[in-house]
Amino acid sequence: MILKDISIQNYRKFKNESFSMADEVTLLAGANNSGKTSMINLIGSVLQNGKTTFLISDIPVKLSKEWVDKVYETFNSCFEENDIVSTVGKITNKLFDMDSPTPSKDLLIPVTSIRFRIDYNENDDIRNFADFIMDLNPDNRSVYFEYSLEPTFKSFGQALEDNFKKLKSRYTKTKSSENATMKIEQFKEMILSTYEASILEKCYFCDSDYTDTSKVEIEVSTFRKLFNYKYINAGRSLDDQNNGNYRSLSKNMVELAKHNENLGPLLEDLPDQILSPIRDAQIIDTVRDASVKGLSEAVKTIAKANGGNTASMILDIDINEDTITSLLNQITNTKYNYEGYYLNEASQGLGYSNMIYILLQLESYKRKINPLLVNIFVIEEPESHMHPQMQRIFGKYLKDYYLEKKIQGLISTHSGEMVRLTEMKNLRVSRPKNQLESKIYDFSSFKDSLSGDPTLDNFYDWFYEIGFSDIVFADRVILYEGDTERLLIRKLLTLDKYNELNQKYIAYVQVGGAYAHKYSKVIEFLKIKTLILTDLDYKKSAATEQAVKDSKTTNATINSYYRKSKIENEYPTVRKLYDWKENNENELFEGLALVSFQGKPEKYARTLEEAMLSKYYGFDVLEKKGRSVWIELKKKDKLKFTIPNPVKSKEGNSEPDNLDDDPELDNVIDDPELNKVNDDSEPDNIINDSESDTPIENDDKTDGQYNIRDIVRHTENSKTDFMYSVILNGLIEKMIPNYIEEGLNWLQK
Repeated sequence: MILKDISIQNYRKFKNESFSMADEVTLLAGANNSGKTSMINLIGSVLQNGKTTFLISDIPVKLSKEWVDKVYETFNSCFEENDIVSTVGKITNKLFDMDSPTPSKDLLIPVTSIRFRIDYNENDDIRNFADFIMDLNPDNRSVYFEYSLEPTFKSFGQALEDNFKKLKSRYTKTKSSENATMKIEQFKEMILSTYEASILEKCYFCDSDYTDTSKVEIEVSTFRKLFNYKYINAGRSLDDQNNGNYRSLSKNMVELAKHNENLGPLLEDLPDQILSPIRDAQIIDTVRDASVKGLSEAVKTIAKANGGNTASMILDIDINEDTITSLLNQITNTKYNYEGYYLNEASQGLGYSNMIYILLQLESYKRKINPLLVNIFVIEEPESHMHPQMQRIFGKYLKDYYLEKKIQGLISTHSGEMVRLTEMKNLRVSRPKNQLESKIYDFSSFKDSLSGDPTLDNFYDWFYEIGFSDIVFADRVILYEGDTERLLIRKLLTLDKYNELNQKYIAYVQVGGAYAHKYSKVIEFLKIKTLILTDLDYKKSAATEQAVKDSKTTNATINSYYRKSKIENEYPTVRKLYDWKENNENELFEGLALVSFQGKPEKYARTLEEAMLSKYYGFDVLEKKGRSVWIELKKKDKLKFTIPNPVKSKEGNSEPDNLDDDPELDNVIDDPELNKVNDDSEPDNIINDSESDTPIENDDKTDGQYNIRDIVRHTENSKTDFMYSVILNGLIEKMIPNYIEEGLNWLQK
């Protein structure tokens, strides 16, 4: 029997969310305050014995507020009467629509419920579930249950009677003109408290549609008996002498050891073995005699007060299996044997103790698995107290343990290491949509959606192992191309103007322009706001304004997103891309993503470094400057960039290096059509990238003319040094390109 699907309606931040359960381990990941603990707690309280604690605050705040505002006038008008019976009758009849032949529930808060689909196979023994199978189709091997928290006509009426005096008092105060708004709110709070008091647990088995007409009510206790549920919460007690918990591992190990084939019989015989020498030494008789003498005066006094009917009191010794186990708990200590040295349980870090504690609980649970029940073991945040390396090792062991022992599990986590160790199809992610609502994203369905595209499927398998976990927990995502972008963005986010953005958890994902568009699937799926920073990358040999505008980009990401948004088969020119950007058409997926690249303000720049130098020096990237000018600029600003060194010809004339295009495109293009865009590029000659700040003699002949593009090309192998020099010389704000500033401002909104 396997728990296959869980669906939650109207509980805290979850309005209507569902997710599937893997046959082995399902990982529920999410940042703090995403609602994952709320979900785990609800599942646990429903499946474990004991009444579920349910408060009005567990109802989504929007629903409770809308309801109380809607029924306020009904309560207000009915409480004009003083008669309790009449008032209660009018309110309950109105809310439960009892005067209609087809009662409506429009005046009730939508029910909080959790639905379970349980699957079985042909080899399972379903004797415990046979009575709850509603679908007789032999191909459908599922059983459906719904647990709900809802008021009934009777329970609501009783709650009104119980709270009538308080409600009447609050109502009377609303008639005072002083602080009327506040008093009305207090009256509404009392109405909500009354609703809370009327809520009852209900349980049904039903069909796959969970329709009211198919529901058959059963006892909640009957439903709970169908599950063998174990839960380890995040606040578990470990052996930490600072909080007063001692020998927690020892106690669990003793409990586990009781199942050992040798120790079990020993515990049964041990009481008699201990009692035998005690009897031989007449210890029991001595204790009894001493107890009578020591209490004789007290007994006589009590006897007088009780009419002389009080019997004699003695101390006796009762040794049985339970007392022996208790004794073992007290006298047994877990020790760590390290090269002959025995270390106490508390000598190890809490992370290590936490790991051992979980494994002991799993091993104990394994012995209690019942094939007639739904067996499920839930762990909340197993990574507690563990550093990342231990999280990785333990996470892998935990995954393998569940598989080997065939235990179905649900694990909640906010650890990236735990996410990386879990297969994508077993991942469920809880993410807040806003302050009041969260959503569950089931990656089994996401994985299925990729199955028709092997290339994309393989890409996500690779990406999942590398950087996917950062996106799972992030508030925002920035896709960027290289190390220089990363350095620049990290530094920019320390500025006061980006303080709000810096407070969010940002996932930085390094990806070339050839692959950034492949992330669109996960961006749309997770509904996560994403900034895509990429380079315009038009043909390098374009040396005039007209040639630049007529050129086409080799950037697969820009081409892909442009074509999707414009529904065009042609690949855009730079002129069209400038217009696309100026018209804000580069904002995609209903505002979820922004593709930001060099535009008109960057003065024909095609890369980040070109845009930064153009911004700082105030001229476009095509404008030529003498070599001596560049040398002076470099010395003045202390920037690390390479100035081309002219090569003298045999005739003694100085000529600049050949500055033709590189033999390869900047990005690896995986679209065959895109490879045709700039197939007219010519290979470069090998150039001397050595750096020289010393002017050559006869400057009028040897002073070559270079533009920003020439400088950046010759700095290709030291771009990181260039960015460090920008940051360390405090030029970051003066050199931030417009397209990056726009992107970060958009991301901060």
